[in-house]
Order: sequence, then C-alpha cells, then structure tokens
Amino acid sequence: MKSIEFLEELKDLKNFKNIEIGSIHLDSRDVQKDGIFFAYKGNEMDGNTFIKSALDKGAALVVSDTYQKDISGVIYFDQLKKNIGTFASRFYKNPSSKVKTFCVTGTNGKTTSVETFSSMSNLLGNKCAYMSTINFSKDGYSLEQSNLTTPNSIKINGSIAEALKNDAKFFAMEASSHGLDQDRLKGLSIDYAVLTSFSHDHLDYHGNLENYKSAKRKLFFNLDPKTSIICIDSPFGKQLYSDLVKENHDSYSVSIEETADFQATFEKSSLGLKVNLKALDKYFNFELQTISRYLASNVVCSIAALILEGVDSESIAAISKEIKLPQGRLEKIIKDDRIIYIDYAHTPEALECALKEIRNFHKEPVWCLFGCGGNRDKEKRPLMGGIAEKYSDHIVITSDNPRTENKSEIISDILEGISNKRKVIVEEDRKKAIETAISSIRNNTKKDILLIAGKGHESYQEIDGSFYDFNDKNIIQSF
Repeated sequence: MKSIEFLEELKDLKNFKNIEIGSIHLDSRDVQKDGIFFAYKGNEMDGNTFIKSALDKGAALVVSDTYQKDISGVIYFDQLKKNIGTFASRFYKNPSSKVKTFCVTGTNGKTTSVETFSSMSNLLGNKCAYMSTINFSKDGYSLEQSNLTTPNSIKINGSIAEALKNDAKFFAMEASSHGLDQDRLKGLSIDYAVLTSFSHDHLDYHGNLENYKSAKRKLFFNLDPKTSIICIDSPFGKQLYSDLVKENHDSYSVSIEETADFQATFEKSSLGLKVNLKALDKYFNFELQTISRYLASNVVCSIAALILEGVDSESIAAISKEIKLPQGRLEKIIKDDRIIYIDYAHTPEALECALKEIRNFHKEPVWCLFGCGGNRDKEKRPLMGGIAEKYSDHIVITSDNPRTENKSEIISDILEGISNKRKVIVEEDRKKAIETAISSIRNNTKKDILLIAGKGHESYQEIDGSFYDFNDKNIIQSF
C-alpha cells in the first residue's frame, strides 16, 4: 500500500515520501525494510529512543511525535499518538467494517462477556474470533495466550484482519479504561458496545473516579457504536444508559436487580444456575454452569447482542449448557471432598460478588485467600480487606503480583481494612498460603469452602521485575 493512502494527514509534512509500505510497527525490534516505525511518548516508555535502531534495521519511514533535530529524515507529527488507530485501520483496509464487532468495557466481567459471546456464536454456527485478557482466537476455536486486555491499535487491526482471513463473521474484544484513554480503539467500526459493571479500580492510572468514568464513556460517545448494551446495576451504568437515551443512541438495558430490556432472575439448578430471562418482549429460561449471578449477568449482555442481531431465544436456550465459561471465574475444584473456588477477583466489587455468590449457594463456613497487586491502585487494598472480613469466616492474606513493591507493605495496607485480626492468617508466600488454607479446610469436619481470589487464570507471579511460573489451580492439584 502506498503511504499516502493511509497517512494522508502527513502528505504535506517535511520528509514525507509516497512509497510502497509493507508493514507498520510500534516496536523497533520488529521493523522491516518496507515498514514504517511510529515513535511516540508512551506512559511507561518513549518510542523516540528507538528511532536510530529502527533506521538501522532499514525502516522506510519514521514518524515521530517529537521533533528530531539530530536525526534526519524523520517526519514530525505532534498528533501521532491520537491517530495511530486511524492509520492502522486504513493500513489494514478497515477490517472492523467487514465483521460484526462486539466490544466490552466494565470494571469486571469483560472477559466473561467476550468469551461467552464467542462461544455462543460458534455454537450457533457463526464463527466469532475474539481478543480477551486470557486468549486471542482468530477463529473462535484455536487459542493463543494473551498478555494485554486491550493491545495497541496495530495489533487490534491486524488481529481483525487475520480473523477475516479465517472467515469470521464476528469479532469480540475487551476495551480497558487504559486502552480507551489512550485511543487504542480509534478508527474501529463498532456494532455492539457493552458496559458490564462499574466500580473502584485503576485510580493509580486515572487519578480519580471521574477520569475513570470519562475513559469508559469514550466507548459509547466518542467511538460512535451502532448499538449500546448497558448493565444498569451500578449508579454509573444507570447514568450512562440515561445519557445515551437522552441523546437518542440506540441503547438497551440489562439488569439482575430491576426492570430492564433484558432482565434476569435466577434459581439454583443441578448444573449451577437456571436463568429466567425477559428479553425485550419474550421470556425464556436456560441453564449455566456457574453459581454466580454476576457472571450470568455478563453472559446476558452477550445474549442481548445475539438477540438484537436476530438470533431466536429457542436457539440460545438449546446451546446454553454447552457455553464455555472463561478459566478462573468462580471455577469449581473438588479437592479431598472439599470445594475450592478460583476467581480472578482483584477489585473490591469482584471480591464482594464472588463471596456473596458462595454465601448464597453454600451454607458451610467460607475461607477467603487473596492479596493485592503491587504498583497499582493502593486505595482498594483496605476496601478488599473489609469485604473479606464482612463476607468470610476466615481470611488468609498473601501475595498476588507484588511487582516491585514490598510484600509486607501491601499486606499491611490490606490489614488496615480489617478490624478483627483474629480471623486472619498472614503468609506472604502464596504457595504456602494456599497449602495452609487447604490443610485447614481438609482438617475441618464442617466441610468449609475456600475461595482463592486475585489471579484466576494467570500462569505467573510477578516479583521484583521477574516473572515466575505460578498457577493457583496447579498448586491446588499438586498439594
């Protein structure tokens, strides 16, 4: 593709050349001789420091958001960061306009909604590729491990283009608040924009709750989705839905608490939950392999999009028992005749929801094992301690991903939210903490329930800048 075809904004700038371009890059290590290297100041790294490296590798063009007085041949464009998404979309020939896109934001529930949407679509015969916190799938079946909730714009558009090559009809993806704030989704055509939940998180990045809200709102008001689906079970969700309706956006409400376009109630079943769903003017029920009403709410968001797309409720009910739920989302493990749940809950809201659901489903005493991530929102640590105290009988506080923070200091922050320290066991080593908790419930005749929260599907622990193999489920099974 000729550079002028997707870099029209740069055509009159110094050093611009209208040449054939075969690839575009944000990582200088990947640069090819027919490629463009985009260099801008990020939140943690400045791509401008790698311009010389990209040129040494033979970059055909370099575009920078910083004037390079000591490096010749570089195009200076101060609005580069905000336009990467647009450039990437054009380079890949607007792939998002050629599939039905399902894009989910929310404090919790993004992965569940994305992966169950893909699972249902594929079960119904409509191939759905997806990108989640856990996996990338170019066809809904084959899986590649993911390491970012919302990758950069080039990766997103390249992935959608790859999905098209695999005849995908749908593409489902998560939209993190970081990704929205940094305009990584700019240039995408979005058919269904979804809000699952909203609560306290990521204030280390956003600074305050209002900035966090503003980032989430960008998906619905800045990216111009064709249809919005909003869970109204949070004050933010309720307000967002109201604002969308006022501005005549095509919007639908989801709730497990009050009247909504898609309203769910629940009963216990042998499989987990029986969901009774009012979907617009129709009523039907189905079963899910989970005890969590909140997880089911995220599934309902996916079902809403499918129904709005024209799928009949009978077809959805018929495949409901086969819906594949994500790893580490209230995942149930039987160990020595004891029930253990693994959950990704790493926010106050998610931890509260997980513990409430366990309390609702089981009458036995509950143990809660968790930690908090280092170099992240410190304000939520005592909140999570208080939630654990309120909804569990025994607490084990340990490490999550401490990163470069001191483990003891993180634990101390959590303990500030707990008044009754007598119900708390502190063990910094997560493996030892899990083994201690399992030993405790194993020796208890009451068949106590254990929740291991925070890491869910993760296969590593990040400590002092290094990554170590670690998976909660593997620790349980090997003990």
